[in-house]
Amino acid sequence: MCKALPLLLLATLNGPVWAGEGASIDAKRGEYLTQLGNCQSCHTRKDGLPFAGGVAFITPFGTLYSTNITPENTTGIGAWNDDQFLNAMHKGIRPDGAHLYPAFPYTAYTQLSRNDVLSILAYLRSRPSVVYTPPANELRFPFDQRWIIKGWKLLNFREGRFNEVSSNEQINRGAYLSEALGHCGECHTPRTWSQGLDRSLHYAGARQQGWTAWNITSDLRGIGGWSDEKLMNYLRNGHQRGEAVAGGPMAQVVSGSLRFLTDEDLRAMVAYLRSVPAKPGTVPTHAEISVKPEAQGNTDAEALFVSLCESCHHPDGQGLGGPYPRSFPNYSAVRDPDGTNLIRVMLEGIERKGMQDEAFMPGYRAFLNDDQIASLATYIGHRFGGHTHVFSAQDVARQREAGAGQ
Repeated sequence: MCKALPLLLLATLNGPVWAGEGASIDAKRGEYLTQLGNCQSCHTRKDGLPFAGGVAFITPFGTLYSTNITPENTTGIGAWNDDQFLNAMHKGIRPDGAHLYPAFPYTAYTQLSRNDVLSILAYLRSRPSVVYTPPANELRFPFDQRWIIKGWKLLNFREGRFNEVSSNEQINRGAYLSEALGHCGECHTPRTWSQGLDRSLHYAGARQQGWTAWNITSDLRGIGGWSDEKLMNYLRNGHQRGEAVAGGPMAQVVSGSLRFLTDEDLRAMVAYLRSVPAKPGTVPTHAEISVKPEAQGNTDAEALFVSLCESCHHPDGQGLGGPYPRSFPNYSAVRDPDGTNLIRVMLEGIERKGMQDEAFMPGYRAFLNDDQIASLATYIGHRFGGHTHVFSAQDVARQREAGAGQ
């Protein structure tokens, strides 16, 4: 992004962004809003063209594939008019009247102003057309019947534009960015039995796409111990050295969305997150655990750690002398007794681009078997994470399957 662009965006967004009915409809504003919504990550498959769709979303009911939202007339949205696009974003309804599955977060986008939605559409219409038809959804009966979504909506969806949540202008701005555009709650809020958001545990952390989205409330097991500057740095780079690292879907959010935000919008998001009521977290803080820096007696796992991890992560877990200095016990993935993200990072690795920081870690899906990854995850969790959980090959197999095809 050129240096002048943030200033231009500040000029176009210098009022409350939810008051967009009076804002101009233009593709440049729409580009920024599209980045905030992270649309490209969800609608661009690996090695595919931007916005052409085909990304697999694994749900408890089967696999959904994102749609082509390029301005191509037959396989994309080129034939859609303004009202049809508004209906999709605000009501979750396609031009043919069918209900959209809520993997597309219209439950959040319904809060967007009309002019913000039409600015997004103006930007999408400016993009290259791509002829591509994503795979058909693979849902088991009866979830492959779209009419049942109408019943789901009665339980879990309320259409309506954004309402102010505070008398503080900055908090309201952050709420619009987080709740409507960023749709953070879609990943960080647990689901009910009907797969709607559990509003009583807003931002308390949840499992999504085989990854854990951490607690981001003001609880000490969430972001309560973070300074505003540290939180801003994490959001824009996906990495607070020695404290947190973004992997999986969150790495995509940083790479495709958050790194483009202006400082003003980042500060507004932080202000809003601070206002969210604290909810108890499940992963102990560093201060709550007892780290055992001595070896745990598993010589095979220790040998794997030395051969695969030592070049970047110092054997004492502090990262001293390595190119990526880290303190293992500070990371939630290491302290989490469920080991979800620890195992997934070992399988998939990390590839992320922040505003000033890039990160890469190789994945070992093709090189280590389930027993080896389970053994290594157990070793790291016991030695640096302060817990005693023993991961099994079955734990790894489930995570391997969850990540297949993503």
